[in-house]
Amino acid sequence: MIRRASLAVLLALGTLTVIGSPAQARACQIDYHCETYYYSDSSRTTLVGVKYENCVGDETWVGTRGSYPEFYETPC
Repeated sequence: MIRRASLAVLLALGTLTVIGSPAQARACQIDYHCETYYYSDSSRTTLVGVKYENCVGDETWVGTRGSYPEFYETPC
């Protein structure tokens, strides 16, 4: 009985973890400069962070990662 209850609790926590995780932006292609803007809401009015990826793959973060990403890439 305790094993079943423990399993049910673990499954419930796993489901909440998957549902509550922030959206992921796609990966930057090789030989591209990419910028990902993260917003706090779906209307994309409040910018909370930015991730810059240069042409050699170095990343720079400013702020935090929000749940609503907007991705831009340009060839090097």
